[in-house]
Amino acid sequence: MSRPSQKEPQLPSPLGGPHVLFDGSFILEFLQPSPELDASVLMRATYVGGHEATKAGKQHPQAPPLHIHFNQSESFVIESGAIGTTTTYDCVDTIHTTSANLLQGVPRPGLSPPVPSRTVNGVTEVPPWTPHQFWPVAPDHPFWSTEEGQQYEAALPNGRNSDSTILLWGHPRTGPDAPTGTLASDFPPDIDPAFFLAVLSLVDAITAKRVAMGLGTAATLFGLQTESDSALLIAPTAWWLGPLRWMIPWSAQCTVERIRKICGGKDIVKLVEEVIAEQVVKRQ
Repeated sequence: MSRPSQKEPQLPSPLGGPHVLFDGSFILEFLQPSPELDASVLMRATYVGGHEATKAGKQHPQAPPLHIHFNQSESFVIESGAIGTTTTYDCVDTIHTTSANLLQGVPRPGLSPPVPSRTVNGVTEVPPWTPHQFWPVAPDHPFWSTEEGQQYEAALPNGRNSDSTILLWGHPRTGPDAPTGTLASDFPPDIDPAFFLAVLSLVDAITAKRVAMGLGTAATLFGLQTESDSALLIAPTAWWLGPLRWMIPWSAQCTVERIRKICGGKDIVKLVEEVIAEQVVKRQ
């Protein structure tokens, strides 16, 4: 699998960044992917070590809920520190370092989809339909008490309170060749810089109480999730529910988005541009 050179240039403003979010605990940059990646987005994200929000681990306000993408993979490499993922319907935790993927439990035999693995060039791919979420590894996480954790911590500049950086890309590009909107977006349906910046800056505004979490805001978030061909999950470990674990949330998302449009809601591309204008451009 191809991987970025890690020297890709930033995208121009307002997308490129760096964007400092969640009270300074999360820094986000969007880069120009090479054609070989066939990626709709390439981004570098850093959890700032020692920050109170980073110490919250899975409860960090940026950490997304468990979800699936229907048509795109998310691949990543760890550039520094340690970042956690929860994947599959068994909710298996893995700690990802610059040199290894360290499972925090034993996956069930025959688990489908399987826990994403790491290639020889350090890339971990989360394929379509694989439940996943990303989170910072808190300083009190049990990983740091393991032999691997202690050895890794000793090599970090600030130990377990070092910054942790992930380079992540969404691929392949599935949408039409013609970009949409004034930001030349691949969204919808692909996850791209405009999509991520709109979602994360809106969640940041909600967390900081600059925006109230009312029905309109919730409908916007549901719309962004739905138009990116992504679904939330309910009761992921309840195997007897089968596909209802994603079908019920997906049906709810689609219903909310239809109601939003019937009630005169704006085109989703225009909505993304307005969120970025309000929550990013005006605050620069």
